[in-house]
Amino acid sequence: MLVVPDLEAGNMLAKSLSFLAGADAAGIVLGARVPIILTSRADSVRSRMASCAAAVLYAHARRQKAAVASV
Repeated sequence: MLVVPDLEAGNMLAKSLSFLAGADAAGIVLGARVPIILTSRADSVRSRMASCAAAVLYAHARRQKAAVASV
């Protein structure tokens, strides 16, 4: 996880890592009822699949937490 001071700095950092270092990234937006997959038109298939996997893992963890809380 990378923390940046604002959206522009985050965008510059992510694009630098992606284009210059060949890094793959996954992105989801938290805070809604379900995770929102955040991808770019320029993302590779691998990055898109990683975003999907991150969203599924997060949703599963939330369901598990809700099930434990209701017992």
